[in-house]
Amino acid sequence: MRHDGRLPNALRPCTIEPNYLHHAFASVLIQMGRTRVLCSVSLEAKPPQWLTAGGWVTAEYSMLPGSTQTRVRRDPGGRGKEIQRLIGRCLRASVDLSRLVGPEGGFSLVCDCDVLDADGGTRTASITGASVALALAFRRLRAERGLAVDPLRGLATAVSVGLVDVGGELVPALDLDYVEDSRAEVDLNVARIGGLGLAEVQGTAEGRPFSREDLQRLLDLADLGISALQSVQAQALEAAR
Repeated sequence: MRHDGRLPNALRPCTIEPNYLHHAFASVLIQMGRTRVLCSVSLEAKPPQWLTAGGWVTAEYSMLPGSTQTRVRRDPGGRGKEIQRLIGRCLRASVDLSRLVGPEGGFSLVCDCDVLDADGGTRTASITGASVALALAFRRLRAERGLAVDPLRGLATAVSVGLVDVGGELVPALDLDYVEDSRAEVDLNVARIGGLGLAEVQGTAEGRPFSREDLQRLLDLADLGISALQSVQAQALEAAR
């Protein structure tokens, strides 16, 4: 049993509340245990100048000053910029950008992921929540802005896994909170696009090196968690109808 009473293969309680903001083009609030991330999508005036065809999707990530026990600066810094690049890559992998086009040309969407409360897994929660917000934005583009075809290939879903000490034994564990993440021997973030395959795998040995067998066990555990999170995403999209 883990420090919070979960079994090794158990997610923290997860909810995704759609249409959380009044002014945003699309938005959700995702909560994974005590981690809460506000994901909003803004419609930009036009795609980047270097883009010759289709549309564009990018992301920004920040931790709000009160999201941790000590105040976080508003500047995302190197870590925040690396995380927002990760989020952007995963979201773009979930979209056929060539189809993100309306009667007047391509659309450009910015997904902002603002961490309200941080207790581990903020980057994976951001990907999972932002993908739902992006799907809601595509619905609105089709209804209001002449987007002919839904460009979504599949929802992007992500979860953390790791090798953690449970009762004196290193075991694979799903959806690490801060206590586990800060002490994990191996920390792995896995993102998948629907049933199409993996979009990103980020893994680090914090202590000893880990084996291919360890990696396979962690990936199998991540698949289990991602499948459960996909159900939460589907429920949020259905609720938003």
